[in-house]
Amino acid sequence: MIQEILENKQDYASLLCESDPNINLVENYLRDGRLFAYFENNEPISFIVVKETNDTTLEIKNVLTLEKYRGRGLAKALIQYVENLYKNKTTYLIGTANSSMTNMLIYTKLGYHYSHKIENFFIDYYPQEIYENNMQATDLLYFSKTRAN
Repeated sequence: MIQEILENKQDYASLLCESDPNINLVENYLRDGRLFAYFENNEPISFIVVKETNDTTLEIKNVLTLEKYRGRGLAKALIQYVENLYKNKTTYLIGTANSSMTNMLIYTKLGYHYSHKIENFFIDYYPQEIYENNMQATDLLYFSKTRAN
């Protein structure tokens, strides 16, 4: 079951750092955004944070599934849930590191297309170097999906 977490959102900040290791950024978008979770046996096991950037655009700020629950389509279900919840939006944005191959594959399978990048984002805003798939995360790549009206 998917539901919004309304109380004590900041309690999830350190957990969400597993997918975004900048605690300051995580705390900021938790404060300004909405946190949803997929619950199993009354325990949250997959999370998504979204923020409305304007009247037409919703940005997905963080998606995380706890490691032992990965591969079950929970992140996909959460993304589709918020897209359905925010039917009034025409554009959905989601960002990931240039080194996050799995994320890029998931997002493109869900109909997202490469939009733009912020060069050196992970160098400029993260104190520690981030490596995955044997490459350094340097650029923030944005993917977008447009809903036809």
